[in-house]
Amino acid sequence: MTRCGGVMFVVLCVLWVPLASSEPATPEAATPSDVRASEPMKLPGILDLATAERIAVAGNPSLKAAEDRVKQARARLWQARSLWFPQLEVQASASNTWLSENDYTAARNQVTEGFTQQIAATGQQLYATQRETLVQGLLGQIPVAQAASTLIALNNQAVDSVASTMPSMIRARQAIDDSVENYRVSFILSWIVFNGFERKFANAQARFGLHETEALQLEAQRILMSAVAQAYYAAQLARENIAIAEADQGFNERLLKEAKASRREGAASLSDELNFEVRANAARAQLIRTRSTHRGALIALAELLALPDAEFPEGTELAELGEETFEDLEAPSAAPLIDTAFGLRPDLNQSALAVKRARAAVGQSRAPFFPTIVASASKDALRTNDIDFGEDDFSTTVGVSVSYTLFAGGRNVAGYNEAKAARSEAERYREQTELAVASEVRRAIEDLTAAQESVVLQRDNAQLVQRNRDLVEKEYDAGVVSLVRLNEAQRDLVEAQGTLALARVALQQAWHDVRTATGQTIAAFVEED
Repeated sequence: MTRCGGVMFVVLCVLWVPLASSEPATPEAATPSDVRASEPMKLPGILDLATAERIAVAGNPSLKAAEDRVKQARARLWQARSLWFPQLEVQASASNTWLSENDYTAARNQVTEGFTQQIAATGQQLYATQRETLVQGLLGQIPVAQAASTLIALNNQAVDSVASTMPSMIRARQAIDDSVENYRVSFILSWIVFNGFERKFANAQARFGLHETEALQLEAQRILMSAVAQAYYAAQLARENIAIAEADQGFNERLLKEAKASRREGAASLSDELNFEVRANAARAQLIRTRSTHRGALIALAELLALPDAEFPEGTELAELGEETFEDLEAPSAAPLIDTAFGLRPDLNQSALAVKRARAAVGQSRAPFFPTIVASASKDALRTNDIDFGEDDFSTTVGVSVSYTLFAGGRNVAGYNEAKAARSEAERYREQTELAVASEVRRAIEDLTAAQESVVLQRDNAQLVQRNRDLVEKEYDAGVVSLVRLNEAQRDLVEAQGTLALARVALQQAWHDVRTATGQTIAAFVEED
């Protein structure tokens, strides 16, 4: 009969270790209703750009994902560091072997042979004693009666020995099982003494990889802040256009009211009244479009701020578009800003770290060209048909192993060449990134210069158009100019005010683009934290 209970106990013990150390069941993903049920974000009554950027950085899901990537890189670093420590391993196994028919028969025959040998040995001993007794009796050394009695006793003893051995032999043959259980337990302690500096370069790769991921997180934050600024300024521009459309509507409604009063007195025609009504309706249509554009910009901003359901709260207003200062209209120099970008831009730092990581990979790829030395110590125990391990069952083994690959079909050389090519690629990418950053800074400065010139020009032009419209209105009231001229002057004013608003917002956006291109936005944010 097999002892299946012992086998199952050891198997369950072996399986329990990975099951107990496995990750818990992953909870179900949050449903949209769970997200909406969260407490809504409370924004200040007046939201400026700096506050909006801080809110976006704190809650945007893309940055949360970047933080998770940093955690992954940090975990990979700890995995690489673990190679410097000894490794302790526990191995346990249990097996049950069913004997073949030949092995089973041989085992039974071996038991029979053992008992047969025992009977033969006993018979030979008794035969020698009988012969000695018989010789002593024939020679008269002992009485004949005593010799005969002794011979009879020895014969009876031989018969009794055979009679008592046969049942034991039968029981022993029947006790032989047709299966064998083996139990093994090993505690193994090993430590890599030398492996061609692979641990050193693996740690360097993981360390540079962590810093690279952190730089990419800052780069994602820089890009997010730029996107927030674009949405913020788009909403400010839409709000300025709303004010322009409302002023245009108010102007035409006022003239419409005056035209109606004048027509009742017979001083104005129906065409004048219809003209101002059409113009007022056109202003209302423009107001509808600008309000829709404003709401769309706020929705985009709410998405970047990770507000629940991407809904911008009604009680929050954007800060007023600030007036330009002398510093805003002063053109910066490109060379110092490029130097600043080279010191602050996270993507440049990331590309430099990628080069260092690639160089460490080259060092790691050389490890197979060196021998690997491992020191180990183990305690092992093996029992058959019994799981009751004791201290006396364990043997101790201490040793050092050295391995060296003489030939691997060119795999190691190819891996080394691949790592060198990857290093060269990283260096080229770094050069390209430096060129791209310098180009971005220069283009941002060019856009800023154009925006500075445009805002000065459009402000002067808007003042001129405003004066011209006011003069034409007075001349129209005096009957000097036609209605067509007044409509033209009003259209020019609306267009000039819209262009000025666009130029003012473009100037603020251009300055933010310069700070973004140089990395100053992210540097200022990190310093605040």
